[in-house]
Amino acid sequence: MYKILVVDDSALMRRVICDIINADSDFRVVDVSADGEDAYNKIKNNPYDLIVLDMVLPKLTGLELLEKLYNEKFTFNAVIVSSILKEDADKTVKAMEYGALDFVVKPIRSGSDTRDVFGRQLLTSLHNVSKSNAFRPVTSSGSSSNDSKSFSESRQATQDRLESVRNHLENIKSGSGSARTASDIEKMGVTNQSPQMSPSKSNQDQPVVAASTPATPSKKAPTGSGVRTKKIIALACSTGGPQALHTFVPMLPASLSVPLVLVQHMPEGFTASLAARLDQISAVHVKEAEDGEFFKPGWVYITPGGKHMEICEDGSKAAYCHLDDSPPVNSLKPCADVMYKSLKDSSFDEIICVVLTGMGADGSEGIKYLNQYKKTYVISQEASTCVVYGMPKAVEQGGLSNEVAPLKSVANSIVKRLGG
Repeated sequence: MYKILVVDDSALMRRVICDIINADSDFRVVDVSADGEDAYNKIKNNPYDLIVLDMVLPKLTGLELLEKLYNEKFTFNAVIVSSILKEDADKTVKAMEYGALDFVVKPIRSGSDTRDVFGRQLLTSLHNVSKSNAFRPVTSSGSSSNDSKSFSESRQATQDRLESVRNHLENIKSGSGSARTASDIEKMGVTNQSPQMSPSKSNQDQPVVAASTPATPSKKAPTGSGVRTKKIIALACSTGGPQALHTFVPMLPASLSVPLVLVQHMPEGFTASLAARLDQISAVHVKEAEDGEFFKPGWVYITPGGKHMEICEDGSKAAYCHLDDSPPVNSLKPCADVMYKSLKDSSFDEIICVVLTGMGADGSEGIKYLNQYKKTYVISQEASTCVVYGMPKAVEQGGLSNEVAPLKSVANSIVKRLGG
């Protein structure tokens, strides 16, 4: 049975969360805290298996608490309880960088229905996290095993590399023809500069664009004109995806010759924060996709939470985004299968499909369907580098993978496939 600390400043919410957790025989709430400072002192002196943590707390906020634990190299496994407010979404994305393993959205309104939904989501998250590759046993009060210390130090090194990339983006040259490796990033020094737009993110030297023609009546006509590319990268990820994307996206070169579209299973409001954070630390542009916009080379487009993405083309075969508000597919919205299936009638010479860490099998049916109509090259993340080896496993065991690569090699695999 996993021992859990619940941290929330609302007595009612603490009671609700405790009742939900204690109803599951795999978990038991052994302690509660109403503020971040008290939680910090309890974590220092007690070996909790999991922490369920609210973002908005007195004395120390949830984010400040995680940062403190992270910097002091404590071993912890945290699930965030967040609101859908933009500022909380921003903090939740940042919390994932400090080691939080997952998050659930706090219900806006009270009531048995919303509590039941929240309860299912919370328990699902706790089960997923406790079974994930990223879960680390907490061995004793205020300390950790050598293995856990090594893991914490590795996370700190990752954070340092992310900050290094962010602070040195202005030095990245747009002519780079290969993906950045982990060793490249480690060689960058840390400065106190604020994030700046790199020269590689200018609008200069863009490919010749094709003229736009009206889209089909059922979809919003794109504005302006689009770029026709011979290939596109379509990526899917879920549990552990935000952490994986923080490693993978900064390794993509500024000279990426095609667009990358992706589905990350996240609620509405959180994908914009994820995109903004990734854009700060990457040589490529990263944004939340908008309905009717053309996809450009060197850009990464994240499907907004609560929408499906379909890739469409205008009369000149330039690809653009259509956001679909239809019901969830297999309880998912966005759903990667929807994205992959939408590429069936596209004019791309090849579609590079990438499937990273995630629970379930989303993406495998879509890729299997797409293979009947288009030339694809499928890269799935190697098991030991996944937080949850579900989605990549479904792709690999389904015989769909052309290449299985560890997370830090995926960017280079893509560049090689593109001919870089």
